[in-house]
Amino acid sequence: MKRGIRIGSKRKSRLTGPEKVLTQDGNARVALIPALIPVGLEAVAEELEREVERLAGAKHSRNGGIAGHCRQGGQLG
Repeated sequence: MKRGIRIGSKRKSRLTGPEKVLTQDGNARVALIPALIPVGLEAVAEELEREVERLAGAKHSRNGGIAGHCRQGGQLG
């Protein structure tokens, strides 16, 4: 059974070699996640906007895009 690592422990870590490197890199990875989330969301938003423009045409245009696709819905009643 693997032993967990105590955070804030005053004892020396028993990990050596690759295990110690992985925990140190893991902390760096955890620190990078909040910085990379906005970048990823921005890329997804840009890709979705390109897809909408491909399907429905440019904003405020009456033609363009694939027939039957429009940016806004309509109401029959």
